[in-house]
Amino acid sequence: FDYFSFSCNVTCFAMRRGSCAGLVAISVCSLGCLTWPTLTSCAVGCFGDSHTEGIYGAPWVDELQRRLRRECVNFGRNAWTCKSVQRRAAQAPILDEAVVLAGTNDAMMELAARAGNTGMLSVYRGLNQLPAEYVPSIESFATSFKELLSSVRAEKVAVLSLPPLGESDGRAAELLSLYNQEICRLVEEDERAIYVPFGEALEKRSGEDFDASSPAFSQTIAQMFAHTALRRLPFGPSFDTLGSFYGREAVHDKIHLTEKSARILVDLLVEVQYGDQVSRVTCYPVRMAAHQKRA
Repeated sequence: FDYFSFSCNVTCFAMRRGSCAGLVAISVCSLGCLTWPTLTSCAVGCFGDSHTEGIYGAPWVDELQRRLRRECVNFGRNAWTCKSVQRRAAQAPILDEAVVLAGTNDAMMELAARAGNTGMLSVYRGLNQLPAEYVPSIESFATSFKELLSSVRAEKVAVLSLPPLGESDGRAAELLSLYNQEICRLVEEDERAIYVPFGEALEKRSGEDFDASSPAFSQTIAQMFAHTALRRLPFGPSFDTLGSFYGREAVHDKIHLTEKSARILVDLLVEVQYGDQVSRVTCYPVRMAAHQKRA
Protein backbone atom coordinates (compact mmCIF):
# COMPACT_ATOMS: atom_id res chain seq x y z
CA PHE A 1 0.00 0.00 0.00
CA ASP A 2 1.50 3.28 -1.13
CA TYR A 3 0.53 5.48 1.79
CA PHE A 4 2.12 8.64 0.42
CA SER A 5 0.29 8.38 -2.93
CA PHE A 6 -2.93 7.89 -1.02
CA SER A 7 -2.12 11.00 1.04
CA CYS A 8 -1.61 13.03 -2.13
CA ASN A 9 -4.94 11.85 -3.54
CA VAL A 10 -6.67 12.91 -0.34
CA THR A 11 -4.90 16.26 -0.62
CA CYS A 12 -6.12 16.85 -4.16
CA PHE A 13 -9.62 16.15 -2.91
CA ALA A 14 -9.08 18.62 -0.06
CA MET A 15 -7.85 21.34 -2.38
CA ARG A 16 -10.96 20.94 -4.55
CA ARG A 17 -13.43 20.72 -1.69
CA GLY A 18 -12.17 23.40 0.68
CA SER A 19 -11.68 23.77 4.40
CA CYS A 20 -13.68 20.83 5.78
CA ALA A 21 -12.00 18.42 3.43
CA GLY A 22 -8.66 19.85 4.47
CA LEU A 23 -9.37 18.64 7.99
CA VAL A 24 -10.29 15.20 6.63
CA ALA A 25 -6.99 15.13 4.76
CA ILE A 26 -4.83 15.86 7.78
CA SER A 27 -6.75 13.42 9.99
CA VAL A 28 -6.42 10.57 7.50
CA CYS A 29 -2.78 11.28 6.65
CA SER A 30 -1.81 11.63 10.30
CA LEU A 31 -2.66 7.97 10.89
CA GLY A 32 0.46 7.00 8.97
CA CYS A 33 2.02 3.62 9.44
CA LEU A 34 1.40 2.95 13.12
CA THR A 35 4.27 0.52 13.51
CA TRP A 36 7.55 1.03 15.31
CA PRO A 37 10.91 -0.71 15.20
CA THR A 38 11.26 -3.50 17.74
CA LEU A 39 13.86 -2.32 20.22
CA THR A 40 15.20 -3.36 23.55
CA SER A 41 17.54 -0.39 23.83
CA CYS A 42 18.99 2.34 21.64
CA ALA A 43 21.53 5.08 21.94
CA VAL A 44 19.47 8.20 21.15
CA GLY A 45 15.68 8.34 20.99
CA CYS A 46 14.13 11.29 19.12
CA PHE A 47 10.62 12.13 20.33
CA GLY A 48 8.24 14.61 18.77
CA ASP A 49 5.67 15.40 16.13
CA SER A 50 5.95 15.99 12.36
CA HIS A 51 9.15 18.01 12.86
CA THR A 52 10.79 14.81 14.07
CA GLU A 53 9.00 12.37 11.78
CA GLY A 54 10.47 14.27 8.83
CA ILE A 55 7.93 13.59 6.07
CA TYR A 56 6.25 16.97 5.60
CA GLY A 57 9.37 18.88 6.55
CA ALA A 58 13.08 18.29 6.13
CA PRO A 59 14.21 15.10 7.95
CA TRP A 60 17.06 15.35 10.42
CA VAL A 61 17.23 12.15 12.53
CA ASP A 62 19.28 10.20 9.99
CA GLU A 63 21.71 13.10 9.62
CA LEU A 64 22.04 13.32 13.39
CA GLN A 65 22.89 9.62 13.45
CA ARG A 66 25.54 10.14 10.78
CA ARG A 67 27.08 13.09 12.61
CA LEU A 68 27.04 11.48 16.05
CA ARG A 69 27.98 8.02 14.73
CA ARG A 70 25.45 6.58 17.11
CA GLU A 71 22.10 4.90 16.59
CA CYS A 72 19.26 7.43 16.55
CA VAL A 73 15.68 6.18 16.50
CA ASN A 74 12.81 8.28 15.19
CA PHE A 75 9.77 8.26 17.49
CA GLY A 76 8.06 11.23 15.80
CA ARG A 77 4.52 11.29 14.42
CA ASN A 78 2.61 13.92 12.46
CA ALA A 79 -0.11 15.88 14.34
CA TRP A 80 0.91 14.68 17.79
CA THR A 81 0.53 16.98 20.77
CA CYS A 82 2.71 16.72 23.86
CA LYS A 83 0.24 14.29 25.39
CA SER A 84 0.63 11.82 22.52
CA VAL A 85 4.42 12.22 22.54
CA GLN A 86 4.35 11.51 26.27
CA ARG A 87 2.42 8.28 25.71
CA ARG A 88 5.00 7.16 23.15
CA ALA A 89 7.89 8.06 25.44
CA ALA A 90 6.35 6.02 28.25
CA GLN A 91 6.39 2.93 25.98
CA ALA A 92 9.92 3.43 24.67
CA PRO A 93 12.90 1.43 25.92
CA ILE A 94 15.45 2.83 28.33
CA LEU A 95 17.74 5.16 26.38
CA ASP A 96 21.26 6.42 26.72
CA GLU A 97 20.12 9.86 25.54
CA ALA A 98 17.02 11.47 24.12
CA VAL A 99 15.95 14.45 22.04
CA VAL A 100 12.56 16.11 22.54
CA LEU A 101 10.91 18.53 20.11
CA ALA A 102 7.22 18.80 20.97
CA GLY A 103 4.57 21.46 21.39
CA THR A 104 3.94 22.91 17.94
CA ASN A 105 0.56 21.19 17.64
CA ASP A 106 -0.41 22.32 21.14
CA ALA A 107 0.34 25.91 20.10
CA MET A 108 -1.57 25.48 16.82
CA MET A 109 -4.58 24.19 18.74
CA GLU A 110 -4.53 27.26 20.99
CA LEU A 111 -4.28 29.54 17.96
CA ALA A 112 -7.18 27.64 16.35
CA ALA A 113 -9.27 28.07 19.48
CA ARG A 114 -8.66 31.81 19.39
CA ALA A 115 -9.61 31.88 15.70
CA GLY A 116 -12.81 29.89 16.25
CA ASN A 117 -11.61 26.94 14.16
CA THR A 118 -13.73 24.29 15.87
CA GLY A 119 -13.23 21.77 13.06
CA MET A 120 -9.45 21.71 13.49
CA LEU A 121 -9.83 21.42 17.26
CA SER A 122 -12.20 18.49 16.92
CA VAL A 123 -9.87 16.63 14.56
CA TYR A 124 -6.77 17.20 16.70
CA ARG A 125 -8.58 16.20 19.88
CA GLY A 126 -9.56 12.94 18.19
CA LEU A 127 -6.10 12.25 16.78
CA ASN A 128 -4.54 12.75 20.19
CA GLN A 129 -7.20 10.97 22.26
CA LEU A 130 -8.03 14.16 24.12
CA PRO A 131 -11.45 14.61 25.75
CA ALA A 132 -14.07 16.60 23.85
CA GLU A 133 -14.01 19.26 26.55
CA TYR A 134 -10.22 19.72 26.32
CA VAL A 135 -9.33 23.41 26.02
CA PRO A 136 -5.82 24.13 24.66
CA SER A 137 -3.84 26.56 26.78
CA ILE A 138 -0.31 27.22 27.90
CA GLU A 139 -1.22 25.74 31.28
CA SER A 140 -2.41 22.43 29.80
CA PHE A 141 0.66 22.38 27.57
CA ALA A 142 2.97 22.88 30.56
CA THR A 143 1.29 20.02 32.42
CA SER A 144 1.68 17.68 29.44
CA PHE A 145 5.25 18.73 28.79
CA LYS A 146 6.24 18.10 32.40
CA GLU A 147 4.71 14.61 32.13
CA LEU A 148 6.58 14.10 28.86
CA LEU A 149 9.96 14.87 30.41
CA SER A 150 9.17 12.55 33.30
CA SER A 151 8.27 9.76 30.87
CA VAL A 152 11.52 9.94 28.90
CA ARG A 153 13.80 7.30 30.42
CA ALA A 154 17.24 8.58 29.51
CA GLU A 155 20.31 9.80 31.32
CA LYS A 156 20.52 12.95 29.22
CA VAL A 157 17.68 14.79 27.43
CA ALA A 158 18.24 17.54 24.86
CA VAL A 159 15.07 19.64 24.70
CA LEU A 160 14.68 21.82 21.62
CA SER A 161 12.70 25.04 21.72
CA LEU A 162 9.87 25.34 19.21
CA PRO A 163 10.47 26.70 15.70
CA PRO A 164 8.22 29.47 14.36
CA LEU A 165 4.74 29.20 12.93
CA GLY A 166 4.88 31.58 10.01
CA GLU A 167 7.80 33.97 9.86
CA SER A 168 6.72 37.15 11.58
CA ASP A 169 6.69 38.68 15.03
CA GLY A 170 2.89 38.57 15.21
CA ARG A 171 0.48 36.69 17.46
CA ALA A 172 1.80 33.23 16.66
CA ALA A 173 5.34 34.32 17.49
CA GLU A 174 4.17 35.84 20.78
CA LEU A 175 2.43 32.62 21.75
CA LEU A 176 5.41 30.45 20.81
CA SER A 177 7.64 32.70 22.90
CA LEU A 178 5.44 31.87 25.87
CA TYR A 179 5.53 28.15 25.11
CA ASN A 180 9.31 28.24 24.83
CA GLN A 181 9.43 30.06 28.15
CA GLU A 182 7.53 27.18 29.73
CA ILE A 183 9.82 24.64 28.08
CA CYS A 184 12.87 26.45 29.44
CA ARG A 185 11.37 26.64 32.92
CA LEU A 186 10.58 22.92 32.97
CA VAL A 187 14.03 22.04 31.65
CA GLU A 188 15.61 23.99 34.50
CA GLU A 189 13.69 21.77 36.92
CA ASP A 190 15.05 18.55 35.40
CA GLU A 191 18.71 17.79 36.12
CA ARG A 192 18.98 15.51 33.07
CA ALA A 193 17.65 18.08 30.62
CA ILE A 194 19.44 20.67 28.48
CA TYR A 195 17.58 23.50 26.77
CA VAL A 196 18.61 23.83 23.13
CA PRO A 197 17.57 27.25 21.68
CA PHE A 198 16.53 25.99 18.26
CA GLY A 199 13.64 28.38 17.62
CA GLU A 200 15.77 31.32 18.65
CA ALA A 201 18.44 30.34 16.12
CA LEU A 202 16.13 30.46 13.09
CA GLU A 203 15.86 33.52 10.89
CA LYS A 204 12.31 34.59 10.04
CA ARG A 205 12.41 36.32 6.68
CA SER A 206 9.02 36.27 4.92
CA GLY A 207 7.14 38.36 7.50
CA GLU A 208 4.04 36.15 7.20
CA ASP A 209 2.06 35.48 10.35
CA PHE A 210 0.37 32.12 10.94
CA ASP A 211 -3.41 32.16 10.47
CA ALA A 212 -5.24 29.31 12.22
CA SER A 213 -8.73 30.20 10.96
CA SER A 214 -10.50 27.40 9.10
CA PRO A 215 -9.98 28.62 5.49
CA ALA A 216 -6.36 29.71 6.04
CA PHE A 217 -5.40 26.58 7.95
CA SER A 218 -6.84 24.33 5.23
CA GLN A 219 -4.84 26.25 2.62
CA THR A 220 -1.69 25.74 4.69
CA ILE A 221 -2.33 21.99 4.95
CA ALA A 222 -2.98 21.77 1.20
CA GLN A 223 0.33 23.55 0.58
CA MET A 224 2.05 21.18 3.00
CA PHE A 225 0.93 18.16 0.97
CA ALA A 226 1.65 19.83 -2.36
CA HIS A 227 5.21 20.74 -1.31
CA THR A 228 5.81 17.24 0.00
CA ALA A 229 4.59 15.68 -3.24
CA LEU A 230 6.86 17.95 -5.29
CA ARG A 231 9.80 17.21 -3.01
CA ARG A 232 9.40 13.47 -3.57
CA LEU A 233 9.51 13.73 -7.35
CA PRO A 234 12.72 12.57 -9.07
CA PHE A 235 14.97 15.64 -9.02
CA GLY A 236 12.18 17.46 -7.19
CA PRO A 237 12.83 20.84 -5.54
CA SER A 238 14.01 21.02 -1.96
CA PHE A 239 11.89 22.44 0.83
CA ASP A 240 14.39 25.31 0.85
CA THR A 241 13.52 26.08 -2.77
CA LEU A 242 9.78 25.65 -2.29
CA GLY A 243 9.79 27.96 0.70
CA SER A 244 11.87 30.55 -1.13
CA PHE A 245 9.03 31.04 -3.65
CA TYR A 246 7.18 32.74 -0.78
CA GLY A 247 10.23 34.40 0.76
CA ARG A 248 10.32 31.81 3.56
CA GLU A 249 13.54 30.53 5.05
CA ALA A 250 12.72 28.69 8.29
CA VAL A 251 9.42 26.92 7.50
CA HIS A 252 8.47 26.11 3.91
CA ASP A 253 4.69 25.97 4.47
CA LYS A 254 4.47 28.16 7.61
CA ILE A 255 4.73 25.01 9.78
CA HIS A 256 7.41 22.54 8.70
CA LEU A 257 11.17 22.84 8.55
CA THR A 258 13.28 23.65 5.53
CA GLU A 259 16.57 21.84 4.98
CA LYS A 260 18.38 24.92 6.27
CA SER A 261 16.45 24.77 9.54
CA ALA A 262 17.10 21.03 9.85
CA ARG A 263 20.84 21.63 9.43
CA ILE A 264 20.76 24.22 12.21
CA LEU A 265 18.89 21.76 14.43
CA VAL A 266 21.47 19.03 13.90
CA ASP A 267 24.37 21.45 14.41
CA LEU A 268 22.93 22.48 17.77
CA LEU A 269 22.43 18.88 18.88
CA VAL A 270 25.96 17.94 17.85
CA GLU A 271 27.20 20.89 19.88
CA VAL A 272 25.26 19.57 22.87
CA GLN A 273 26.94 16.19 22.40
CA TYR A 274 30.51 17.35 21.87
CA GLY A 275 30.73 20.91 23.17
CA ASP A 276 29.73 22.92 26.19
CA GLN A 277 28.55 26.15 24.57
CA VAL A 278 24.91 25.06 24.39
CA SER A 279 24.03 24.17 27.93
CA ARG A 280 21.76 25.67 30.49
CA VAL A 281 20.50 29.07 29.39
CA THR A 282 18.61 31.81 31.13
CA CYS A 283 15.01 31.91 29.98
CA TYR A 284 14.22 35.09 28.13
CA PRO A 285 11.62 37.33 29.83
CA VAL A 286 7.94 36.92 28.97
CA ARG A 287 4.96 38.93 30.13
CA MET A 288 2.49 36.26 31.26
CA ALA A 289 -0.16 38.88 32.04
CA ALA A 290 -0.32 39.88 28.39
CA HIS A 291 -0.95 36.28 27.37
CA GLN A 292 -3.66 35.78 29.98
CA LYS A 293 -5.38 38.97 28.90
CA ARG A 294 -5.38 37.85 25.25
CA ALA A 295 -6.61 34.38 26.09
